[in-house]
Amino acid sequence: MNNLNAIRKNETSTSNYPEIDNKFYYGKVSQYDNTGKYFEFSVTNHLDENKKYKFRYTAKCKAGFLNISETRYDQTPKQFIEQTYGFLENVQVWSESENPTEDHKGIWLNVLCTKGKKFYSIDKSFLLNLTVSNMHNAWKKMVDYDLWKRMGTKTHADYPYKMNNVATEEVAA
Repeated sequence: MNNLNAIRKNETSTSNYPEIDNKFYYGKVSQYDNTGKYFEFSVTNHLDENKKYKFRYTAKCKAGFLNISETRYDQTPKQFIEQTYGFLENVQVWSESENPTEDHKGIWLNVLCTKGKKFYSIDKSFLLNLTVSNMHNAWKKMVDYDLWKRMGTKTHADYPYKMNNVATEEVAA
């Protein structure tokens, strides 16, 4: 964990394509769940914070059925996660191909995967824009007060996975 967030970034790549490794295997977060059980989840780096994307996602309704939806307009990662965080099971983003062909225009990439009401994998842009309130409402099993205390959270509007004094200084500047 560095000084700015809870992500333990992967330092070295053993492949011939370190820039691709950085997108798919950016890092990990280690924490405890609400029962005190230790777990880890992986963090990817597919999304640019300020770029707008088309998302599709599955969400579980209160009756337990899965609903599949797509966004009707492009959104930044922060806009998407702030508006649709509740009951999300899986989120994918459309990524345009750098060299599109007739058969291959792009690919849908997973940017949020859950397993047992906990994150299995999440994109850095989503993780760092979640608030304590989001976590209490949507991912109750992932409440880790010790981690949040280390991140300087004081209210439900604070960020549980990045240092809050840094965010406050940026807003005040």
